[in-house]
Amino acid sequence: MQKRNRRLFFQREKAPVVPHFSHPQKKHTHISEREREIQREIKRRRKRSALFLRASSDTRAKMSENSSSSSLRDSAGNPNWNAILKWSVDEGLRQEAELKAKGGGEMKEKAQTRRTISEEDRAWFLKAIESGVVDEVKRIKEITEKIIGKDPRGERIETEEEEEERVLALEELRDRLESVDNAKDLGKIGGLEPLLEGIQSEKWDGIRAMSAECVAVSVQNHPEAQKNAMACDALNVLLLALQSEKHLNKKSNAKVIYALSCLVRGNAEVMSMFVESDGIESLAKCGLTSSVVKTRVKAAALLRHASVTSEEAMKRTIDAKVIEVVATKLSVNVESGSSSSSLTDLAQERESYARLLLDIAERVDFTTNEDAVNQFRSDGFTQTLRESRKVIDDGANGGITDEKEFILAVDRLRNMLE
Repeated sequence: MQKRNRRLFFQREKAPVVPHFSHPQKKHTHISEREREIQREIKRRRKRSALFLRASSDTRAKMSENSSSSSLRDSAGNPNWNAILKWSVDEGLRQEAELKAKGGGEMKEKAQTRRTISEEDRAWFLKAIESGVVDEVKRIKEITEKIIGKDPRGERIETEEEEEERVLALEELRDRLESVDNAKDLGKIGGLEPLLEGIQSEKWDGIRAMSAECVAVSVQNHPEAQKNAMACDALNVLLLALQSEKHLNKKSNAKVIYALSCLVRGNAEVMSMFVESDGIESLAKCGLTSSVVKTRVKAAALLRHASVTSEEAMKRTIDAKVIEVVATKLSVNVESGSSSSSLTDLAQERESYARLLLDIAERVDFTTNEDAVNQFRSDGFTQTLRESRKVIDDGANGGITDEKEFILAVDRLRNMLE
């Protein structure tokens, strides 16, 4: 008993003391106001519920007046939804007719006193509308004529600031060419010629790259725009730009290949002209050998598509030693990579090379292309496959084991050759 009393004594000593600045009365007043607010809300809700029930009873009464209760329910006593729907439609039409009958005179009177707009107000309104809407064709023409048309290759541009200004204008043009209608109108207003001139710029790589991107966006999946571009000799311009030794290792060549890809893909006639114009050889010589990884990736992607379009294209691919060139590049990639390229770019390069080699191996007719057999059976190619498989097994080069497409292509190539 003494221990218990002693424990209670210490508990009382440790009990918290109410601070002298607390205001219990004000707190109690706040609670009372809250309770009154809750009571008022309850009353409002009850009132709304009563109104709703009254309206519902009126609706049910009207339904019973216009339709027999038996027609609104089936034999089992469940609601007959078709009958209810019919009643709802009829009731809506009836109410609409009543409103028209009551307000017909007022509507006629309002129609007679309708406000007339003055010519000055009308002109102001049309001007306000025009100021908020951009005439796309007019704006495209302004860019191509005023900014590009006077000096399409940028030969008179002296500073990087001027080049940046030109590139910004081209970026705006590219964005506007995302519209199919604008891309179609580009050829009609003569906007393709200055862009093709810009691709041939020797002085400014930024102008060259953005001009090529504008052409690519305008002709992608657009047969009419492709036809307009071919009428401007776009294929030869792009091939010559790709073969330019001065720009072999420039970033703009990736955009040039992008424009070529958009021009030829989905158009069998243009693709045939591309193959006959040594397009595959140009990609192998100038695209795959570039020091820019993105240029190599785009070249491999276009070669993968072009090489399987015809027997002639496949033969040219084999004769251009594409298999040997790609195998060598793949070997360099998996052995050491490149410190100047990101891991993502290197992964894309590996995948594009492996898929290109696999497509050639699966589509080539080895009976008529003996050189293909020799290239696939060469020591260099088999060594590249062994190195690729080893890197995959070791999980090296920044998580290469996650590159499923690359791993699948390498395994299928090994199985085919074995």
